[in-house]
Amino acid sequence: MPIYEFKCKKCGEKFELRLGLFHNKKSLKCPKCGGEDPDRVFSWFATGSSGDRSSNSACSSRPFS
Repeated sequence: MPIYEFKCKKCGEKFELRLGLFHNKKSLKCPKCGGEDPDRVFSWFATGSSGDRSSNSACSSRPFS
């Protein structure tokens, strides 16, 4: 099950929830104030890569030889 991050429209609290694909968003409530219908926040995650394009990574832009 994916983990989604939300921000409460009422108090501004950020919280995470593990939800199924077809979960009813209208039933979500803020754990701090009980506010309903929080906004879903786009979360960034780290991959552990330095992002250097010159490295020998699987995502290199160099053609196969």
